[in-house]
Amino acid sequence: MSKNIERIITLLSTATLITAGSMAGHAQSECFTYEDENTKTTICGLTKAGQAKNELTIPQTVTAVKGGAFADASSSLNTLTVEDGGNPAFESGLFGKGTNTLTSINMGDAMSVANMTALLQSLGTLQEKTTIVASGFSGEKDTSDATWGTVTWDNVASITLPAELIADQTFGTAEVYGRFTISKEIVSFCTSATFMDKDTGSNMLFYVADYRADDGRLHIQRVKYIAAGKGVLIHRLDSSSGFCDLLRDGDINDNTVQAKNDKALYESNMLVGVTTATSIGATDGNKTNYVLKDGAFHPTNGGTIKANRAYLQIPTAAARGVSLEISFDDEETGIKSLTSCPSLNGGEWYDLQGCRVTQPTAKGLYINNGRKVSIR
Repeated sequence: MSKNIERIITLLSTATLITAGSMAGHAQSECFTYEDENTKTTICGLTKAGQAKNELTIPQTVTAVKGGAFADASSSLNTLTVEDGGNPAFESGLFGKGTNTLTSINMGDAMSVANMTALLQSLGTLQEKTTIVASGFSGEKDTSDATWGTVTWDNVASITLPAELIADQTFGTAEVYGRFTISKEIVSFCTSATFMDKDTGSNMLFYVADYRADDGRLHIQRVKYIAAGKGVLIHRLDSSSGFCDLLRDGDINDNTVQAKNDKALYESNMLVGVTTATSIGATDGNKTNYVLKDGAFHPTNGGTIKANRAYLQIPTAAARGVSLEISFDDEETGIKSLTSCPSLNGGEWYDLQGCRVTQPTAKGLYINNGRKVSIR
């Protein structure tokens, strides 16, 4: 072999190594071709380097993804992720029929219902079963109709959606999980589907409330089924994690001891769940309404309960006009009334032991019309 030929082979090998190294080290934002190169807010396809990527993350700044963006040379794409905080609109026909390796879609923590649906409508062209996670929906931010009739679920192996979005509609043969996300230690909750907590490391516990005439107090009882349309309390155990995923169950319809126990507890449940924003008054017939705020139930003068929340109804004859705090000393501990005076019969001002006092002047915390008041 001549020296010139050896030199040419060496140069070609070096160039190949440099090119491969450059492709391997490209940034995520360089994986996409943009319709608007200045703002980089509309993705219209993949770059040559991006076509070889197994995982792609759509940047938070992207507001739109054009049809066919992943259709041509994305056969190596395994995972598509929308960056947390991103909420892009998707056109139809995102994936080509050659896209047969995409097995995971992560839809971030800020996707709207409309944009979720638009992305999922493209799944029918895939050939592999896909696992889908959509984590961050908040009913307070998006009131869109969460029906999925326009989506073909044949190519979905598992889907995890916010629990607020899942009703009893069909998802094909996919396993369906509801993601329960709470930002506080204690929240009230209500959803349109039934879920089963199988105790697989969940960092949340679920409770219903019932009145017991034997001691005149309100109690909470732990349940494993989160029944459709029923109010529950969620207690987050781990302050560092704000969600858990539970398997959707068609109904509390089996004959296990747990199912029978939970059915009985729901029959006497005093938490009233709502799936849409609902106006309530101070009373409802012979019952007094309480709302959850700052980890305690307080009598209300009326107002609106947000969607997917619950409020408490106590027989007016048993209501004492004071707030109820929630104690989780153990799994079966009841809700403790702030009152401990048997002779308490209502009124406006109470100390923290629940004893009625005249309008106080001494410094301290008091209950006035069901609310904590600090006298300084």
